[in-house]
Amino acid sequence: MRLDARVQARNQLLPISVVVAALGSGMLAWLSTPERLARTVPLGVLAFVGGSTLLYVMAMIVLERADGTLAALIVSPLRPAEYLGSKVVTLTTLASIEAAILVGGTYGLLAAQGESAPLPRLALLALGVVVLGVLHVLLGVVIVVPHRRLMDVLVPMSLVALVLQAPAVWFVGAVDAPWLLAIPSAPPTMLVRGAFVPLAPWEWAYGLGGSAFVIAVAVPWALRRFRRHVVEAGG
Repeated sequence: MRLDARVQARNQLLPISVVVAALGSGMLAWLSTPERLARTVPLGVLAFVGGSTLLYVMAMIVLERADGTLAALIVSPLRPAEYLGSKVVTLTTLASIEAAILVGGTYGLLAAQGESAPLPRLALLALGVVVLGVLHVLLGVVIVVPHRRLMDVLVPMSLVALVLQAPAVWFVGAVDAPWLLAIPSAPPTMLVRGAFVPLAPWEWAYGLGGSAFVIAVAVPWALRRFRRHVVEAGG
């Protein structure tokens, strides 16, 4: 984890996340009224926090592969699960900081305009953000490990990001397309929504059960892909 933290610091990921979140909060404050936060915040978290996390994990792994770090790691005592666990913890922490700035900045800008909104249920908001962060890190690993150059992974990353962010249009109320809830990023986004409005029983079951299911699928999938394309390929 210390190595990941140093790599993130060297590549200025925290300052980049702060800028992204600040810009996102400005957009959300422009789109939002206190009554619309239940629609706009899930949109912002999915688009900004999810999108940047996906990009970060893929860029880090490509860079580590290029500078020989992955080749060194596979002959070290560090196991694949420990390597991926470090990525999940550090990048999900970064995603949580980004989400806190995004939501806090939105509230602050609304307050500056004379509009007050009730505070969200922070535990539920944090749970949704953490699950989204973990999911995007794991799916980023799945996408990036077959590739050795960032240019090679940009097209598949863009397509996957587009799919993962598609449920945002349902949460914001732009379309009535319940099939979008079948996309893996939708259950944790439902938890983010639940931080602002009461959820129906089916929404609770879907948000919690669906989140557990997508993580249970993503963890072994990412581990298998990492072993096949990194460990067995010699880095």
